[in-house]
Amino acid sequence: MELADGDPVEVIHLGDVVQGIRFIDGLSESRFADQIAVAAANGAPWWLWDNVQSVTVVSGTAVHEGGEGSAAELVATLWNAASIQHGLLSVDGVLIDVAHHGPAAGIREWTRGNVARLYLLDRMMTDDPPARVYLRAHRHEPVWATQHRGDVTADLLVTPAYQLPSAYVRQVAQSPSAAVCGMIALVIQDGELAGVHRFTHRVDLRKRVTL
Repeated sequence: MELADGDPVEVIHLGDVVQGIRFIDGLSESRFADQIAVAAANGAPWWLWDNVQSVTVVSGTAVHEGGEGSAAELVATLWNAASIQHGLLSVDGVLIDVAHHGPAAGIREWTRGNVARLYLLDRMMTDDPPARVYLRAHRHEPVWATQHRGDVTADLLVTPAYQLPSAYVRQVAQSPSAAVCGMIALVIQDGELAGVHRFTHRVDLRKRVTL
């Protein structure tokens, strides 16, 4: 909150507020009701700040949230927040398109961001009006792409993970050596996107052994 320095803050949670009961390896709470309570408590620190103006919760993946965004709606109610599946938010006149699912980072370092850039260009060509910023999640790996089309500029940000990968994620992601967790903050000033700040922490998932 030092970044805001007292200015108004709008909080957006991009989905999967709980893990769900399908993949429960390593969870301390496997009951859906307990996960809802934990998620609600996790949001409590936001309410300590007087400059938090609103909280918006985006529906995540059905297998995590109990189907049809159930967990998102329940937690949003406990937070006195808005719950949406896909939103076009206006913050000081800046349009921000928010949804949970979005493009992957890419499976090779030299192709990293290609899918995101094409996804963003598609959105700019078909959305009316196109958003200034597109926020996505789900992929557990941060991506930032910028595209220009005529006099229109747009940014796509895929947020990092909230937690370290489970056994299932390690399998699907083909044993990643590191994980990035954290959040991002957009600075909106005078009706313009004035900055993007990434608050992330990179964790090496490998166990070092000397033989």
